[in-house]
Amino acid sequence: ARCALRRKLNLEKFGAAQFQRRYSTSTKNNQTTYTQLGPYLAGLIEGDGNIYTPGLDVKGAPQIEIVFDIRDFELFKKIQFVIGGGTFYIRPNKKSGKITFKKTEYLLKVLLLINGQMRTPKIEALHRLITWFNLKHNTNIPLLAIDQIPLKESSWLSGILEADGSFYLTWKLNKNDMPMGIIYYLRLSQKQTYTRKLDPSVNASNLFFMKEIAEFLKTEVTSSERDRGYFIEKSYGIRTHKLESKLQLFDYLSKYPLFGYKYFDQVYLEKVHNLFLNNEHKTLDGKNKLIEYTNFMKKDENKQYTWEHLNNFYKKNN
Repeated sequence: ARCALRRKLNLEKFGAAQFQRRYSTSTKNNQTTYTQLGPYLAGLIEGDGNIYTPGLDVKGAPQIEIVFDIRDFELFKKIQFVIGGGTFYIRPNKKSGKITFKKTEYLLKVLLLINGQMRTPKIEALHRLITWFNLKHNTNIPLLAIDQIPLKESSWLSGILEADGSFYLTWKLNKNDMPMGIIYYLRLSQKQTYTRKLDPSVNASNLFFMKEIAEFLKTEVTSSERDRGYFIEKSYGIRTHKLESKLQLFDYLSKYPLFGYKYFDQVYLEKVHNLFLNNEHKTLDGKNKLIEYTNFMKKDENKQYTWEHLNNFYKKNN
């Protein structure tokens, strides 16, 4: 397995099934305790994380870092507490930051939690880190494969939604001053390919795991291109625009909720969803509720949140 990972990888040649076989160097032991903290962190890291591994003959320390919106600072303090450590850096504009796991004790905790829980081509970066540990520290950490557990049984999806998901709500008033044209959905966007600057041969499509998510949420994957001036941004997107998709999403999130500031969007969008299902938005009381829920979902970096729901955040044994 070590030799295989030390060779250059050309993931472009592999489809989803072949990609999964490529990284099936070991499998999970069914007797191992399955913790939902691991899948959640894996999804979060695959969305907004970076896994850095130095060369074997290069000075430097490996690390895992996760970038976050400053509105999620309370969530990441909770993650730091559960892991036992981690270093924060808040950018000068105070709008975002990152937590870095660099000290061996905490880095290994995160590594072991997410090993076997990843579902995207970023597993290549995790395997490089594990291989580095095995060679440098004479450890024998297995290179676990892409997770095959159904999405409905894993908190992984809530982790990647925490990183890259967004909730959308719009409506207007008709001539009778009542709500109409209510449109609401969750959107998840990912770039089309996973690449590595230091190794151009690493070029893997993100389509296979986006299709898996789309199938689970009873929707489809769309592709788009945007001219950024100096490059063309290509991405895949998923929207829960159909009723069956919304029902599936809220059912899933009732079991594996979000924990950052998007948790509040989740809660209030579901309230909007229930208003719509019951036609309550057509009443004066329903209109007032819709206005209240909409105002709460409006982006405001100075908004004060209550974080009691973090008391239910994953521990290492749940």
